[in-house]
Amino acid sequence: MKLTREGVYLGIIIILIALCGQFYYSFKWKPARERDIHVYYNHDVEANQKVIDTIQAADKFVYFAVYTFTREDIKDALLAAKYRGLDVQGLTDKDQYANLPAQRKIIDELRKYGIPISVQYHSGIMHMKTVVTDNGYVSGSYNWTAAATKINDEVIEVGKDDTIRKQYQTVLQEVLQKYNK
Repeated sequence: MKLTREGVYLGIIIILIALCGQFYYSFKWKPARERDIHVYYNHDVEANQKVIDTIQAADKFVYFAVYTFTREDIKDALLAAKYRGLDVQGLTDKDQYANLPAQRKIIDELRKYGIPISVQYHSGIMHMKTVVTDNGYVSGSYNWTAAATKINDEVIEVGKDDTIRKQYQTVLQEVLQKYNK
């Protein structure tokens, strides 16, 4: 069989197409489970359980910022993460901490067991409701309270998309650093 110039070109084109496809699937495409993002209404799911599941799935760190925090089950999940050796750090609102005894009790207990939790000090409010780990994130209007879990109308986004997760991580690390000074 005689090799022609056209045959060589055709072979090169086929190889380039195959390499482009391999590059795309190796570096750009992610399985659906890695891009997993869901938005939930709190009356359709147990929002507190979504937060707990995200904390329990962490392997390295848990960073959080929450305006109002009175749920013991989420506190227990954070303590368990600390006991597993994870880096757990948080931030809360100064007025909520000062004026809500249930929140102060939870924050003080987390601190007692070695979890650094900063209190924002500017004149506005620290209104975030976000947790981010090395494996996922939860964010939305959901405060970590019984009312937000069962009574209020709340929304949360739960995801594992690494691009979005890293953005939440950057923001939380920035605010944690700001208030840890």
